[in-house]
Amino acid sequence: MTDYGAIRKRYIAGGKQSTLTHVEEVADTAEWLGRIHGLNIEKLRLAAMLHDVSAVLSPDEMYGIARERGMEIDAAEEKYHFLLHQRISAIMAREEFGVTDEDVLSAIECHTTLKRGAGMYDKAVFLADKISWDRGGVPPYYDELKELAGKSLDEACRYFIKYQFDNGLLLMPHRWITEAYEELENGNV
Repeated sequence: MTDYGAIRKRYIAGGKQSTLTHVEEVADTAEWLGRIHGLNIEKLRLAAMLHDVSAVLSPDEMYGIARERGMEIDAAEEKYHFLLHQRISAIMAREEFGVTDEDVLSAIECHTTLKRGAGMYDKAVFLADKISWDRGGVPPYYDELKELAGKSLDEACRYFIKYQFDNGLLLMPHRWITEAYEELENGNV
């Protein structure tokens, strides 16, 4: 059984109460998507609760961890270290919380950018994070994205990534998001 109390304590101890609120909202949205699309709710909730756990670190600390481990660093991550948070959160999920389920770890690892070959859990957590955004108010894409997500994870992912590109919302596109979008556009999912 997952110790959600320990996860919550990690956010609070790191001074990230607002991030905790966000991940709990993402967990609720992921559960909603899981019920619609027949996915394991526990896996989705766990991935959602841990997807931003590396927020307790600074972007420079994340970068240091990536360098120490010899991780390949995308040009976007090199310029904007905070983009590493998805990959560092997956490491923390495995090493601090003992997560071994590859569906959960993969969903954490690509929740910001998605990736080529993304599975259903990857897509559900990616979308739950975008629907339950952490910037206050309602995002301009909310209604369309939520409606699409209720019908097709692939169509919703394609829509959202296209929305980001069309509206200049990516500071510097990560290779993973470009590859995921090409795959979704070509129907090779």
